[in-house]
Amino acid sequence: MDRPACADRGAARMRRPAALLAGILLLAACSAVAVRPDPPALPRTVPISVIERDWHTDIGLRTEDLDGPLVLLRDRFPGARMLVFGFGDRQYLTDPHPALSDMLLAALPAPGALLVTGLSTAPEAAFGEAHVAELMLSDAGAQRALAYVANSFAYSTTGAQVALGDGPYPGSLFYAARIPYALTHTCNTWTAEVLAEGGAAVSAEGVLLAGQVMARTRAAQAAPP
Repeated sequence: MDRPACADRGAARMRRPAALLAGILLLAACSAVAVRPDPPALPRTVPISVIERDWHTDIGLRTEDLDGPLVLLRDRFPGARMLVFGFGDRQYLTDPHPALSDMLLAALPAPGALLVTGLSTAPEAAFGEAHVAELMLSDAGAQRALAYVANSFAYSTTGAQVALGDGPYPGSLFYAARIPYALTHTCNTWTAEVLAEGGAAVSAEGVLLAGQVMARTRAAQAAPP
């Protein structure tokens, strides 16, 4: 399912009021994955997309690059060229009609969820070119990034990701996350951590907002090789 961000109900449910976030910006520095950029000389051939959807960011990975446990998800989205992964608060994210009280509860540490969306086209076509930034990872960096995404899921005794139900539109599914959501570890912190783990020059330190992730990603894009 390919759908612009402005029409995406899932993205709307992932938003967090700016006033709620403003007072805790400094706390996120305690929960960051250390940046360990791969050597510049290392060939970078595996693309990873960062997608901005209002207050939220997603990670996009080509289905051909998936391996390990993520191959199971590829099989759930036949025909998809890319899978888009977004992390968030489970209760808030999966509630089709969240109330103000749900938004306030989402500020507290709580079980997390992952929204997985299959795209049959390029993310720029689905979300708009202005909302997508692409970085290139080395083979080793891509494996680390894939492992980080895979390890974010909760698994059943059979080794499958734990499905929570249909997502907000056709072509998307909710899954239980192994890691909790908190205001010191938001959807955007998680996105930056995937990039940092993959060897991109993107720091997750202090990240809470989508704009921070996109600014750091675009700075990494512009940096000399």
